[in-house]
Amino acid sequence: MTMSTLLSHFGLDAERYVTTSGQVVFGGVTTSAAGLTHATHGPVTSVANHTFHGGDDPVDGGHDHWWSDDVKAVRHIVAMKQAFPGFKYVRGDDDIAPYWLGDIDTGRGVFTIGVFLRRDEGLPFVTVISKQPLGRPAGRRFVRSPHLYDSGSLCIADQSDWDPTVHTAATATAWAAHWLAAFTEWRITLKWPVDGVHVAA
Repeated sequence: MTMSTLLSHFGLDAERYVTTSGQVVFGGVTTSAAGLTHATHGPVTSVANHTFHGGDDPVDGGHDHWWSDDVKAVRHIVAMKQAFPGFKYVRGDDDIAPYWLGDIDTGRGVFTIGVFLRRDEGLPFVTVISKQPLGRPAGRRFVRSPHLYDSGSLCIADQSDWDPTVHTAATATAWAAHWLAAFTEWRITLKWPVDGVHVAA
């Protein structure tokens, strides 16, 4: 079922969830001490409010190695292990911030992505690890996907959507799964099915 069909059935403001493999699902989720569970797909992560856009790449203006603070780093590590256990964690050092590599299976395509934390603790950078640019052929020309930064990285959310005291790398990965689900539909229809998610509080 396409995302547009799901949105027309559940409504534009419907809560969205992402499975541990990266598929976006709606409804059928219960809450327990163990977390959120979908009736068919098992453990899921809620997709926090966000919007897609694009344009200039954000600048990482930070200089700290904040990930050397175990409390700050462990929050991201634990969240990723729980939400996306198939992702591989690569520790940060003085030159590079920590990141994760793994596959997102939208149900209509599998994408290997990198989720890179930032020195300024801003919205992580997310890149699809692929030899081909994100887009689709249209006759003799190539149409670039909407909602990409100039570098080709995914614009998974507006910078203002990110709260480093609340969100983690798992939040960014769920946003990336949501982006990729929309992209797989856009590739077929040339219509982006959603500009993010804004669930009524």
